[in-house]
Amino acid sequence: MDSRPRAHILRIAISVVLVGLVAGFALASRSAIPMLFDDETIVEGVTVAGFDLGGVSREEARRRLEGYANACLSAPIELRLGEEAWIMYPSDIGTHFNVDAAVSGAYEVGRTGSIFSRYAQRKQAAREGIEIPLLVSTDQQQLMDTLYSIAAEVRMEPVDAQLTFTQDDQVLIKPSTNGRGLIARLLPELLRQATLSLSRRSVELPIETIRPTVSTSDLEALGLRKLIGKYTTKFTASNYKRTVNVRLGAEKIDGTIIAPGGTFSFNEVVGPRTVDRGFLEADVIVNSELVPGVGGGICQVSTTLYNAVLLAGLEIRSRMNHSLPVAYVPLGRDATVSYGAIDFQFRNNTERHVMIKASTDTDTITVKVFGDVADGMSVKIMTEVTDTIAPSQIQRVDPAAAPGSSVVTEKGAPGYKVSVYRVFELDGAEQRRELVSNDRYKPKPSVLTVGPSAPSTSAPLSRAGSAGPSSLGSPARPASPTP
Repeated sequence: MDSRPRAHILRIAISVVLVGLVAGFALASRSAIPMLFDDETIVEGVTVAGFDLGGVSREEARRRLEGYANACLSAPIELRLGEEAWIMYPSDIGTHFNVDAAVSGAYEVGRTGSIFSRYAQRKQAAREGIEIPLLVSTDQQQLMDTLYSIAAEVRMEPVDAQLTFTQDDQVLIKPSTNGRGLIARLLPELLRQATLSLSRRSVELPIETIRPTVSTSDLEALGLRKLIGKYTTKFTASNYKRTVNVRLGAEKIDGTIIAPGGTFSFNEVVGPRTVDRGFLEADVIVNSELVPGVGGGICQVSTTLYNAVLLAGLEIRSRMNHSLPVAYVPLGRDATVSYGAIDFQFRNNTERHVMIKASTDTDTITVKVFGDVADGMSVKIMTEVTDTIAPSQIQRVDPAAAPGSSVVTEKGAPGYKVSVYRVFELDGAEQRRELVSNDRYKPKPSVLTVGPSAPSTSAPLSRAGSAGPSSLGSPARPASPTP
């Protein structure tokens, strides 16, 4: 039998089968192949913002979404923070719904890509549903202005804990308070979600806690439990410039906190005594004499602090007495300072922090030291004068005075050698005693002013060229500076 008729019959059969398959596929998938059968409606299963738009035209979809958008734009949004509430409208931040983009996106489902891709999209929409986003935009400047306004209303600054001291020297802590602030970066998304919903129009404002710089626990950890040392000295209030320096020095050291093991330096805390820092010129002791100097009177501040520190039982690291006794404290109880040369330093040798509180009244300066020592512990200071040094006398010739006359024009003062002890007591019983210092104060010479020697009538005439009578001279003063 001829093979060619068989091949021809086979080709015809295959063609018929293929045509049947294509026709059957097309008929079975009529709703899924818009390129063959397009009814101009959105595919079933497509939603926008929760609205089922399947089977509706683009015009109807636009009408529905615009109505929804207008309702969303006109409905208020409530911003809540606990019991507080604020009302705003989407229009306040220039909100706009892109309805056209949403309608186009919904309509394109099942109409883009290859025939197989279109079919897959339609099957997915029918089986799982496809959500097309309704995009919302805002005016960025209006949004930022609104966020700043809300943040300003919401913000509460934290309050630091504070130490307060009662008149009877009790230490109290005023508790700290946390602040609050708006987490602005989270609010735009929350507003977008609220804008898109007609049922959930309340937004709980995202808030962060702002911690204070100094918390209650920070101050409690210092251990400033009670007054451990206090001393007061008097000054002459009418000496204006010196009084200014004393008050300024007290302000500089007031509130200083020294950690356990830390060292306090008077010169470091107070700083240079200069006119541009507010100090004035007043008397200072230099070379055992009172002379004008900027910052005169600052040694009364260091001296008052020294005595308070002694009574607090703290360790003295560096201290020097004046060359002459001072009127405002007993012998051996003063502490001179000179910036860049002589410093007063002490160490906090306790296990807790200590704080210096310094204040001035009309004619007094008081320094208090707060910290923590064992209950019943107290300190006494004992001073012993071990030697009194008689002053010398200096003679000065005054040519204008009557010949042969003499008068004491400057009174002298004795010098002293002094030992200072510190006694530690517990409930009135001595526990230990320590030598604090051995000090020496120079005597101040008296000055005897005399007139020129009277001429002698019986004295032979001196020969030409011989020296005449010598005049009395003044001995050299101590050259070592002592502020």
